[in-house]
Order: sequence, then C-alpha cells, then structure tokens
Amino acid sequence: MAIVIVVLLILIFVLILLIRAWRLKPTLISEPLEPSQAKGDERSVERFQEILRSKTIWDAGNPNADHTSFDEFVPKLKQLYPDVFSHLELTMVHDYGIMLRWNGSNPQLAPVILMAHHDVVEANPEGWTHDPFAAEIDDGKIWARGAVDTKCILAALFEATDSLLAQGYIPPRDVYLCSSNCEEDRGETALRMAELLKGQGIVPALVLDEGGAIIDNAPLGISREFAVIGISEKGVLDALITTNSPGGHAATPSPEDATSTLVSGLDALQKNPPAAKLPVPVETMLKELASYGSFALRLVFGNLWLFKPLVIKIMKGNHETAAMLRTTYAITQLEGSQAANVIPRQAKATVNVRVDPSESVDIAMNRLKTHFDDSTNFRIANDVNPSPSAPFDDEPFDYLRKIIHSVYPDAGIAPYIQTSCSDARHFHQICPHTYRFAGFLFTGDQRASIHGQDENLGVDSYLRGVGFYTEFIRHLDMLEQ
Repeated sequence: MAIVIVVLLILIFVLILLIRAWRLKPTLISEPLEPSQAKGDERSVERFQEILRSKTIWDAGNPNADHTSFDEFVPKLKQLYPDVFSHLELTMVHDYGIMLRWNGSNPQLAPVILMAHHDVVEANPEGWTHDPFAAEIDDGKIWARGAVDTKCILAALFEATDSLLAQGYIPPRDVYLCSSNCEEDRGETALRMAELLKGQGIVPALVLDEGGAIIDNAPLGISREFAVIGISEKGVLDALITTNSPGGHAATPSPEDATSTLVSGLDALQKNPPAAKLPVPVETMLKELASYGSFALRLVFGNLWLFKPLVIKIMKGNHETAAMLRTTYAITQLEGSQAANVIPRQAKATVNVRVDPSESVDIAMNRLKTHFDDSTNFRIANDVNPSPSAPFDDEPFDYLRKIIHSVYPDAGIAPYIQTSCSDARHFHQICPHTYRFAGFLFTGDQRASIHGQDENLGVDSYLRGVGFYTEFIRHLDMLEQ
C-alpha cells in the first residue's frame, strides 16, 4: 500500500511539472495593431549619413576639447529638417543639449519624452574597415561611429516627426525630442533637462531612451528575434583604493607591503562575489524566452519553484548571465612601483562596480571594504544608485509592446535589467514609466562594436527603426496614461 501511495505521489508530482510546462506560453498582445509597413526611404538614409559625419566627441576630460562639431550640429539639423524646426519649439539645455517640444492637441495630457544622445566616443581610424566618420555604406550596412550608439535614434526621431508633419498629423499630447551632448561622459545635460521639466511641474506619461533593442541572439538559444526592454538599470561607481606601507627594497618583501595588501584584498573580492539571486524582471525575461523554446526549457522555467537553484548555478557559469544575478566588481586600473626592484609606499587600484537594483552604492562599497584593513584609503567617484524598476505589467508598457509587435510581429518581447548606464536614470526621477529600448534590430556583432571598432548598422534595420518611431508617435491616442 505504501508503494502505491509513493508511486501515486510521484505521478502527481510529474503531472504538476508537465502542466506548468504546458501552461508556459508567450504573453499575448492585448488588442494588437495591424502589422506596420512604415519605413524610412532613401533620403532618410542620406540624412542619417550626414548626421553621422559630425565628429561630436565631447571629451569632458580634456579642458581644451574642440566643440566646433557641436556648434555646427544644430545648424546642420535645421538644414536637414527645416519643417521640424519650424513647427517644434527648440530649447538648448546646458548649451548643447537639444530639447524640441511638439505641441499636442490636448495640453492637459501628460507628455511623452523620446530620448537619444548625439555625442559619441572617440574613434581611432586605425583598425577600422571604413573611416569612422565617413558613414560609408557597404554590404548593406552603414559604417560609422554612433551608427548604433545612438545617432540612429536621433535621426529616426527626426525622420518620424518630419514624415508625420508632412501628413498633417498633430499628436494628442505634447511630444518632447531630447538629445544630450555628453551622455558618454556622464555629463549633466540630461539631468538638467529632467530638472527643467520637473520645475515646470511636468510628469511625463512615458519616457523612452536607449538600452534594449531587437536582438537576434537571445539567451537560452532562442532562434527568433527578441525585443528586450530595459525597465531598470544598475547603479555604478568607481571605487578608488589606496593601500600604504613603509615601502623598501624588493629583496626583503613583507605580506604587509602596500602591493601585497592591495593584491590580497582584490583577490578576496574576486573570490567572494555577492550571493546570486534571480530578480523578478530577470525571471520574467527567462520565462518569456523559454515560452518560445523547447518543451525541456518550458519544463525548467515553468517550474522555477523547483529548478531555480539549478538555473542560478548555470547562469553563474557565464560572465554575461552572471552579471544579471548580482552586483559586479571589475578591477580596471592598477598602479604600483615605478621600478622593478622597489616596493612602493603606495599601491592603487580602481574597481568599477555595477550595483544590482536590489542594493545601493553604500551597500556595494561597504562589501568591498570588508576585504581590506583599516589602513586602506577609499574614495568613491562617479557614483549613481540603481534606477527603480518601471512597471512591466501595466498600460504604458503594454502600449510599447503593441508598437513593437506592429513593426516586428515575429519578435518575442520581454523586460530586462540594463547593466550599462544611460541618461534614462535622470528621467526616472520624474517619471516612473521610464523605459530603455531602441526600435532597431541590432545584431550580436553590432552590439559588440559599440565603443569599439567597425561600429555599423544595417540599412534595412535603420529604415525599420524609422517605422518604429513613426508608429510610436502616430498611435499616441491609444496611450491612456
């Protein structure tokens, strides 16, 4: 009798697993729009190339940086899009930040903020297949610094606005087009934009900045394209560590030497990472991905109550997925003696910390300090706490999903936590519905080229991105927020 009961319990257990796996299905789009054919045209590509040819490198660390390209940038935009600048109200923020207001038919409705940044990082032509500021088209791709990060967004916003203006379209609410000149240097322009809106008592209905995109190499081996929408971003800080000792000759080393103390502490930091956990947004993302996968995947992710420890263990084995599970500490700079036979009196290191949304800069820093003695000096630079999570189960997020589904009907859609920083963190202070998503298909190699060599974007990807922002603005009457 006992055996029968055990077998029955096992069968019930297996049945529960199978039912939960079967029930794991893609999240449906409520009241989906018709598939969109909206796209840019040949002239829009030419204008994009012109924008890419501007060497808008802010270079905040150089007091003698040449900002001529920024002086010339808005005049160039006015030449490329005269109707946009004649219909929208331009405010220059922090000298070079661009804020354009498109007045809607109902000023009582909360506005929508669409963001980009027109500064780019340095690009040494050596090693590039094409000159980084020539914006040449080859193999169906536009090769240029900023093609992905993020002049594609800026250009597409202007194209969408220009096209809709030509059709006589008036948005139902105000639309702001905002672009920072110093995002790459963590500058203040976007912060001042957010403060300007806050000072006017404006609480946007939705903010959309860079971050996620349509990707072609989703996790878990999912073969279809996937739209990943950033609903939060990690915090960041640079921890500057200095250890001290009397120094001396390298022939008589000591475990208390500055270099030894520094290395021991950094080694302990690397060997004792924070406990890994599966945040709700990451869990939601994985379930959405698995819903398009094999039955085995659905069996695992449909039963995370059982398999979560296994999933965390597997994710910890890959540095990219491990970063989704906890605060990370990257040793980026080291400084010791200037001579091979001298033990220095000081040794220095910089640790770049990406702070999990469940923690704060203080918590992350205090954890780091536990691996060093009291004689160690610490200084924090460039610290930003994590952004709160935007809702991903309500109407504004659903609106974003509708537009994505219309332009990319075969793509899955899921939230995620962004591990890099963006200007969106400033706007999250005034708008809880701040999302990070670029309406383009970025392939794996294109995402890898950001800040690297041979940054490029497919011409068709750019044209479809223009369609995304066109549809996003065109259907704002559906946004109830």
